[in-house]
Amino acid sequence: MSNGWIPTTERLPDQREFIEAYVRHAYAAEFLVTIEGADKATTLYYSQTGVWFNEQGEPYKVVAWMPLPEVFRG
Repeated sequence: MSNGWIPTTERLPDQREFIEAYVRHAYAAEFLVTIEGADKATTLYYSQTGVWFNEQGEPYKVVAWMPLPEVFRG
């Protein structure tokens, strides 16, 4: 791991990570990701079939991912 990033070539979210992300976001399992060729991180959803997708259902090639951090509460 590098700065918390997990390369997709090493592994994808496991069952526990998927369920925690799904329960936390209530719509789908959402993660912070780096998309192939992108300069900035973004959030995408992950399906248990191994597909990363946006809110419109469009698939993306993700090169690294990490769980979303907790929301800041000041």
